[in-house]
Amino acid sequence: MPPAPTGSGLPPFLRTGDGTPLVLLHGLTGTWRVWTPVLEPLAAAHDVLAPTLLGHGGGTPHPAGTEISVASLADDVERAMDAAGFTTAHIAGNSLGGWVTLELARRGRARTAVALSPAGGWLDDRLLARVSKLMRQASRFGTVTNPTVLRILRRPRARHWAFRGAMAHGERVPAVAALEMVEDLGACTVLEPFLAATLRDGPFAEDMSQATCPIRVAWGELDRTIPFPGYGVPLLRRLPTAEVVHLPGVGHVPMFDDPPLVARTILEVTSKADAAAGTSA
Repeated sequence: MPPAPTGSGLPPFLRTGDGTPLVLLHGLTGTWRVWTPVLEPLAAAHDVLAPTLLGHGGGTPHPAGTEISVASLADDVERAMDAAGFTTAHIAGNSLGGWVTLELARRGRARTAVALSPAGGWLDDRLLARVSKLMRQASRFGTVTNPTVLRILRRPRARHWAFRGAMAHGERVPAVAALEMVEDLGACTVLEPFLAATLRDGPFAEDMSQATCPIRVAWGELDRTIPFPGYGVPLLRRLPTAEVVHLPGVGHVPMFDDPPLVARTILEVTSKADAAAGTSA
Protein backbone atom coordinates (compact mmCIF):
# COMPACT_ATOMS: atom_id res chain seq x y z
CA MET A 1 0.00 0.00 0.00
CA PRO A 2 1.51 3.37 -0.98
CA PRO A 3 2.27 5.90 1.77
CA ALA A 4 -0.41 8.47 2.51
CA PRO A 5 0.29 11.93 1.09
CA THR A 6 1.32 14.63 3.53
CA GLY A 7 -0.08 18.14 3.70
CA SER A 8 1.89 19.00 0.57
CA GLY A 9 0.11 16.24 -1.34
CA LEU A 10 3.35 14.36 -2.01
CA PRO A 11 3.91 10.96 -0.37
CA PRO A 12 6.84 11.08 2.10
CA PHE A 13 8.67 8.29 0.29
CA LEU A 14 8.56 6.00 -2.70
CA ARG A 15 9.14 2.29 -2.45
CA THR A 16 9.36 0.14 -5.53
CA GLY A 17 11.18 -2.84 -7.03
CA ASP A 18 12.48 -6.15 -5.77
CA GLY A 19 15.88 -7.37 -4.65
CA THR A 20 18.45 -6.24 -2.13
CA PRO A 21 17.58 -2.94 -0.41
CA LEU A 22 18.68 0.35 -1.94
CA VAL A 23 18.06 3.77 -0.39
CA LEU A 24 18.14 6.90 -2.59
CA LEU A 25 18.71 10.33 -1.03
CA HIS A 26 18.10 13.64 -2.82
CA GLY A 27 19.76 17.02 -2.43
CA LEU A 28 18.91 20.20 -0.52
CA THR A 29 15.44 21.63 -1.42
CA GLY A 30 14.55 18.54 -3.47
CA THR A 31 12.37 15.48 -2.91
CA TRP A 32 12.50 11.82 -3.89
CA ARG A 33 11.02 12.79 -7.28
CA VAL A 34 14.44 13.83 -8.57
CA TRP A 35 15.30 10.11 -8.81
CA THR A 36 12.42 9.37 -11.21
CA PRO A 37 14.59 9.09 -14.36
CA VAL A 38 16.64 6.20 -12.90
CA LEU A 39 13.99 4.34 -10.91
CA GLU A 40 13.21 1.72 -13.57
CA PRO A 41 16.70 0.20 -13.91
CA LEU A 42 17.38 0.48 -10.18
CA ALA A 43 14.06 -1.12 -9.22
CA ALA A 44 14.79 -4.00 -11.61
CA ALA A 45 17.67 -4.99 -9.31
CA HIS A 46 16.70 -3.61 -5.90
CA ASP A 47 13.98 -3.02 -3.36
CA VAL A 48 14.20 0.76 -3.63
CA LEU A 49 13.30 3.14 -0.81
CA ALA A 50 13.48 6.82 -1.78
CA PRO A 51 12.49 8.99 1.19
CA THR A 52 12.11 12.74 1.22
CA LEU A 53 14.53 14.23 3.73
CA LEU A 54 13.49 15.87 6.99
CA GLY A 55 11.98 19.33 6.46
CA HIS A 56 11.64 18.95 2.70
CA GLY A 57 8.39 18.85 0.71
CA GLY A 58 6.31 15.89 1.86
CA GLY A 59 8.95 14.61 4.27
CA THR A 60 8.90 14.50 8.05
CA PRO A 61 8.20 18.05 9.29
CA HIS A 62 11.11 19.75 10.98
CA PRO A 63 10.07 20.79 14.50
CA ALA A 64 10.15 24.57 14.87
CA GLY A 65 12.92 25.86 17.07
CA THR A 66 15.09 22.74 16.81
CA GLU A 67 18.47 22.56 15.13
CA ILE A 68 18.89 20.77 11.85
CA SER A 69 22.11 19.11 10.78
CA VAL A 70 23.43 16.24 8.70
CA ALA A 71 23.14 14.13 11.86
CA SER A 72 19.44 14.90 12.28
CA LEU A 73 18.81 14.23 8.59
CA ALA A 74 20.59 10.88 8.93
CA ASP A 75 18.57 10.08 12.06
CA ASP A 76 15.36 10.56 10.07
CA VAL A 77 16.61 8.34 7.23
CA GLU A 78 17.49 5.66 9.77
CA ARG A 79 13.93 5.77 11.07
CA ALA A 80 12.64 5.32 7.52
CA MET A 81 15.02 2.38 7.00
CA ASP A 82 13.89 0.80 10.26
CA ALA A 83 10.24 1.16 9.24
CA ALA A 84 11.03 -0.49 5.91
CA GLY A 85 12.81 -3.37 7.65
CA PHE A 86 16.25 -2.40 6.32
CA THR A 87 18.93 -3.10 8.91
CA THR A 88 21.46 -2.18 6.24
CA ALA A 89 21.07 -1.18 2.61
CA HIS A 90 22.96 0.02 -0.39
CA ILE A 91 22.73 3.82 -0.16
CA ALA A 92 23.14 6.34 -2.96
CA GLY A 93 22.79 10.09 -2.54
CA ASN A 94 23.25 13.26 -4.52
CA SER A 95 24.60 16.56 -3.15
CA LEU A 96 23.28 16.89 0.43
CA GLY A 97 21.98 13.34 0.04
CA GLY A 98 25.54 12.28 -0.73
CA TRP A 99 26.74 13.87 2.51
CA VAL A 100 24.02 12.01 4.42
CA THR A 101 25.02 8.82 2.60
CA LEU A 102 28.57 9.14 3.94
CA GLU A 103 27.23 9.72 7.46
CA LEU A 104 25.10 6.57 7.23
CA ALA A 105 28.12 4.63 5.98
CA ARG A 106 30.04 5.87 9.02
CA ARG A 107 27.21 4.61 11.24
CA GLY A 108 27.35 1.15 9.69
CA ARG A 109 23.98 1.30 7.92
CA ALA A 110 25.37 1.05 4.38
CA ARG A 111 26.26 -2.11 2.47
CA THR A 112 27.71 0.17 -0.18
CA ALA A 113 27.75 3.96 -0.50
CA VAL A 114 27.59 5.88 -3.77
CA ALA A 115 27.83 9.66 -3.37
CA LEU A 116 27.09 11.74 -6.48
CA SER A 117 28.76 15.16 -6.18
CA PRO A 118 28.36 15.00 -2.40
CA ALA A 119 28.14 18.20 -0.38
CA GLY A 120 30.20 18.61 2.76
CA GLY A 121 33.57 19.69 1.43
CA TRP A 122 35.00 23.17 0.99
CA LEU A 123 38.39 24.76 1.37
CA ASP A 124 37.31 27.91 3.21
CA ASP A 125 34.29 29.93 4.26
CA ARG A 126 34.42 31.92 1.03
CA LEU A 127 33.52 28.79 -0.93
CA LEU A 128 30.78 27.95 1.56
CA ALA A 129 29.37 31.48 1.14
CA ARG A 130 29.43 31.04 -2.63
CA VAL A 131 27.35 27.86 -2.66
CA SER A 132 25.00 29.27 0.01
CA LYS A 133 24.33 32.24 -2.27
CA LEU A 134 23.60 29.90 -5.18
CA MET A 135 21.12 27.91 -3.08
CA ARG A 136 19.31 31.06 -1.97
CA GLN A 137 19.09 32.28 -5.56
CA ALA A 138 17.70 28.93 -6.70
CA SER A 139 15.15 28.89 -3.87
CA ARG A 140 13.47 31.98 -5.32
CA PHE A 141 12.01 29.75 -8.02
CA GLY A 142 9.97 28.14 -5.26
CA THR A 143 7.87 31.30 -4.97
CA VAL A 144 6.99 31.35 -8.69
CA THR A 145 3.23 31.31 -9.26
CA ASN A 146 3.01 33.56 -12.32
CA PRO A 147 1.23 31.54 -15.04
CA THR A 148 3.35 33.23 -17.71
CA VAL A 149 6.58 32.06 -16.06
CA LEU A 150 5.24 28.54 -15.64
CA ARG A 151 4.18 28.53 -19.27
CA ILE A 152 7.70 29.59 -20.29
CA LEU A 153 9.13 26.64 -18.35
CA ARG A 154 7.29 24.36 -20.73
CA ARG A 155 9.82 25.34 -23.41
CA PRO A 156 12.96 23.15 -23.54
CA ARG A 157 15.29 26.11 -24.12
CA ALA A 158 13.85 27.94 -21.10
CA ARG A 159 14.35 24.86 -18.92
CA HIS A 160 17.95 24.62 -20.10
CA TRP A 161 18.65 28.14 -18.82
CA ALA A 162 16.51 27.82 -15.70
CA PHE A 163 18.38 24.71 -14.53
CA ARG A 164 21.81 25.45 -15.96
CA GLY A 165 23.33 25.84 -12.50
CA ALA A 166 22.31 22.33 -11.49
CA MET A 167 22.34 20.41 -14.77
CA ALA A 168 24.20 20.36 -18.02
CA HIS A 169 21.03 19.57 -19.97
CA GLY A 170 18.05 21.16 -18.27
CA GLU A 171 16.16 20.86 -21.53
CA ARG A 172 15.99 17.11 -20.89
CA VAL A 173 13.82 17.68 -17.83
CA PRO A 174 10.19 17.03 -18.83
CA ALA A 175 7.94 20.04 -18.37
CA VAL A 176 5.91 18.27 -15.68
CA ALA A 177 9.07 17.42 -13.73
CA ALA A 178 10.28 21.04 -14.05
CA LEU A 179 7.07 22.29 -12.48
CA GLU A 180 7.42 19.66 -9.72
CA MET A 181 10.91 20.96 -8.96
CA VAL A 182 9.51 24.46 -8.55
CA GLU A 183 6.88 23.05 -6.21
CA ASP A 184 9.51 21.13 -4.21
CA LEU A 185 11.65 24.25 -3.82
CA GLY A 186 8.74 26.14 -2.32
CA ALA A 187 7.90 23.29 0.09
CA CYS A 188 11.37 23.07 1.67
CA THR A 189 11.33 24.67 5.13
CA VAL A 190 14.92 24.04 6.20
CA LEU A 191 17.09 25.85 3.66
CA GLU A 192 18.10 28.76 5.89
CA PRO A 193 18.43 26.66 9.08
CA PHE A 194 20.60 24.16 7.25
CA LEU A 195 22.84 26.81 5.69
CA ALA A 196 23.28 28.26 9.18
CA ALA A 197 24.13 24.78 10.47
CA THR A 198 26.87 24.31 7.87
CA LEU A 199 28.44 27.57 8.99
CA ARG A 200 28.18 26.41 12.61
CA ASP A 201 29.34 22.82 12.15
CA GLY A 202 31.89 23.23 9.37
CA PRO A 203 32.69 20.76 6.56
CA PHE A 204 32.57 16.98 6.69
CA ALA A 205 35.21 15.97 9.20
CA GLU A 206 34.04 12.60 10.50
CA ASP A 207 36.31 9.71 11.28
CA MET A 208 35.58 7.21 8.51
CA SER A 209 37.96 4.55 9.83
CA GLN A 210 35.00 2.46 11.03
CA ALA A 211 33.28 2.46 7.63
CA THR A 212 33.93 -0.94 6.09
CA CYS A 213 31.61 -0.76 3.09
CA PRO A 214 32.74 0.10 -0.44
CA ILE A 215 32.44 3.84 -1.10
CA ARG A 216 32.28 5.39 -4.57
CA VAL A 217 32.37 9.15 -5.04
CA ALA A 218 31.19 10.17 -8.51
CA TRP A 219 31.53 13.78 -9.64
CA GLY A 220 29.88 15.40 -12.64
CA GLU A 221 32.58 16.89 -14.84
CA LEU A 222 30.26 19.82 -15.64
CA ASP A 223 29.24 20.46 -12.02
CA ARG A 224 28.85 24.24 -11.68
CA THR A 225 27.32 24.15 -8.21
CA ILE A 226 30.19 22.55 -6.31
CA PRO A 227 33.02 22.02 -8.80
CA PHE A 228 35.39 19.18 -7.94
CA PRO A 229 38.61 21.20 -7.34
CA GLY A 230 37.18 23.39 -4.59
CA TYR A 231 34.64 21.04 -3.04
CA GLY A 232 35.57 17.50 -4.02
CA VAL A 233 39.29 17.51 -3.36
CA PRO A 234 39.01 18.64 0.29
CA LEU A 235 36.18 16.17 0.92
CA LEU A 236 38.19 13.25 -0.41
CA ARG A 237 40.96 13.94 2.08
CA ARG A 238 38.51 12.50 4.63
CA LEU A 239 37.78 9.46 2.46
CA PRO A 240 41.12 7.78 1.80
CA THR A 241 39.57 4.45 0.77
CA ALA A 242 36.92 5.85 -1.57
CA GLU A 243 36.89 5.07 -5.26
CA VAL A 244 36.60 8.27 -7.31
CA VAL A 245 35.04 8.45 -10.76
CA HIS A 246 34.29 11.49 -12.93
CA LEU A 247 31.05 11.48 -14.90
CA PRO A 248 31.34 13.04 -18.37
CA GLY A 249 28.70 15.37 -19.75
CA VAL A 250 26.68 15.82 -16.57
CA GLY A 251 26.20 18.51 -13.96
CA HIS A 252 25.57 18.62 -10.23
CA VAL A 253 22.19 16.85 -10.41
CA PRO A 254 22.95 14.24 -13.07
CA MET A 255 19.82 12.07 -13.02
CA PHE A 256 18.11 13.96 -15.85
CA ASP A 257 21.35 14.70 -17.73
CA ASP A 258 22.21 11.04 -18.33
CA PRO A 259 19.95 8.46 -16.61
CA PRO A 260 21.76 5.36 -17.97
CA LEU A 261 25.13 6.68 -16.77
CA VAL A 262 23.79 7.40 -13.27
CA ALA A 263 22.07 4.03 -12.99
CA ARG A 264 25.21 2.25 -14.15
CA THR A 265 27.36 4.23 -11.69
CA ILE A 266 25.23 2.90 -8.84
CA LEU A 267 24.57 -0.63 -10.11
CA GLU A 268 28.25 -1.36 -10.79
CA VAL A 269 28.89 -0.98 -7.07
CA THR A 270 25.77 -2.67 -5.73
CA SER A 271 25.92 -5.68 -8.08
CA LYS A 272 29.56 -6.33 -7.26
CA ALA A 273 28.86 -6.25 -3.53
CA ASP A 274 25.78 -8.45 -3.89
CA ALA A 275 27.72 -10.97 -5.93
CA ALA A 276 30.46 -11.08 -3.31
CA ALA A 277 27.86 -11.59 -0.58
CA GLY A 278 26.02 -14.25 -2.56
CA THR A 279 22.80 -12.24 -2.79
CA SER A 280 20.87 -10.98 -5.79
CA ALA A 281 17.52 -9.68 -6.91
